Amino acid sequence: MKKNNIVSNAIIGVAILVAVSCGNNNQNDKINVTSSPAEELPKSEEPVLAAEYLGNYHGFQESYNLKNQYGDDMVINGNAVSVPSSDYKFLIKEKNIVSLQQINLSDNSRIYYNGKYSIVSENEDKVEIKCSLSDGSTSNPNYVLEINKIDKSGFCIGSNEPKFAIEKNK
Repeated sequence: MKKNNIVSNAIIGVAILVAVSCGNNNQNDKINVTSSPAEELPKSEEPVLAAEYLGNYHGFQESYNLKNQYGDDMVINGNAVSVPSSDYKFLIKEKNIVSLQQINLSDNSRIYYNGKYSIVSENEDKVEIKCSLSDGSTSNPNYVLEINKIDKSGFCIGSNEPKFAIEKNK
């Protein structure tokens, strides 16, 4: 008799599991049918830069004196600290990838940076992108490139340094 109770309890347990499982499937189907299309679409991560703005941008930054926190020339041992002229070549690629080759024009030394860019703003006249770069070690500069949409020229703006003109290589 105990065997029959165990078998009948097992059958009842299996029947309950089947009934509950079927009920959940129907409920899930109802949820999927009534969900809105906006919930099902993945959200776009960032605005995409139009292909016409991808490529090489080139510019020269004139020599300048470093400034202290008050905007005065930084002076060490009675001498202003001068930064030599530099040649900048930005390469803007798909998937928000950017690289920079910076050439010191006084000794022709080169520094290479890699990083990501993001669109800061865009209107009918210009697009501004922020380039967050790293040399893989201690230098992590940020630059904003203001690009005129008509002729692909503009300005490079760094933090604590003068802005300079850039243009896209044809």
